[in-house]
Amino acid sequence: MIDQTTSPSSAGSVPIFRARPHLHSGWLDDLRKHWPLYAMALPALLLVIVFSYGPLFGLSIAFLDYSPARGFWGSRFVGFKHFEEAFTNPFFMTALRNTLMIKFLQTVVGFPSAIILALLLNEVRIRWFKSVVQTATMLPYFISWIVAAAMFRNLLSPSYGVVNEVLQNVFGFSQPFVVLSDPERFRWFIVFQDTWKFVGFFSIIYLAAIASIDPTLYEVAMVDGANRWQQTWHITLPGIRTTMVTLFIILIGYLMIGSFEQIFAQYNVSVYSTGDILETFTYRLGLQQSKYSFATAVGLFQAVIAAGLVVFANYLVKRVDQDGLF
Repeated sequence: MIDQTTSPSSAGSVPIFRARPHLHSGWLDDLRKHWPLYAMALPALLLVIVFSYGPLFGLSIAFLDYSPARGFWGSRFVGFKHFEEAFTNPFFMTALRNTLMIKFLQTVVGFPSAIILALLLNEVRIRWFKSVVQTATMLPYFISWIVAAAMFRNLLSPSYGVVNEVLQNVFGFSQPFVVLSDPERFRWFIVFQDTWKFVGFFSIIYLAAIASIDPTLYEVAMVDGANRWQQTWHITLPGIRTTMVTLFIILIGYLMIGSFEQIFAQYNVSVYSTGDILETFTYRLGLQQSKYSFATAVGLFQAVIAAGLVVFANYLVKRVDQDGLF
């Protein structure tokens, strides 16, 4: 490729022709120069291709009358039949409503809780107390939902649970406090249990963002007479705004994705009206009733709506002059 320019020193502006290197030679030279780095990244790239993009081929099941015996190529194409069945299924609408309600409540309760916990921990000046609180709030994140479900089932058991023993013998309750089989209480139990598990993890992220704020800003604010609350409102919160926005956009995408392990390990028939979510609904149909195409159609619907929510939330954030996720 030829690049034509003019010489600034010449009176007649004589054109000078320079040869521009080919575009494809740039990445080839970079590959030869940094091939060890590319070789190190290759296994991770292959894992993403095989386990993240490879299974996307299975989404075609949603448009087929799929049978494992006939396979992909032998199954009849039915178009959007399974999507129409899902939208007219009353149990699907109940599961969709429960998913949105539970995830919305988890976001409303859990998102500000992590910020408040991080702000409170940032104000603690006793190092050992701060370490104890951080450890205590972080430990639930490493407990699997199966173990947590067994633990809470024993604590909240109406017959032998510690909670009911205390309520009846100490506070004089005449009736046991039922949670796991009460539809209304079960929903709120799931919400606060999710906050209990993740609030410590997200607070660590916010504490890391707070640590990156320039300490001279606080010193200047103190000189100007700002108290701790004013420093938090005008320095700390704006300093972690980007982190808050990023996590908020990610959480918006999860409004359509329920916590399968958490609810599956603890729900029962008596709480289907408020506890049955799309993941447990598709599990029963896809694996227990062998309706693979119907379950895949529901999963594809969730993925498309979740991606749309992320894009829409990112668009709204950018409209108010804030940094978006992308």
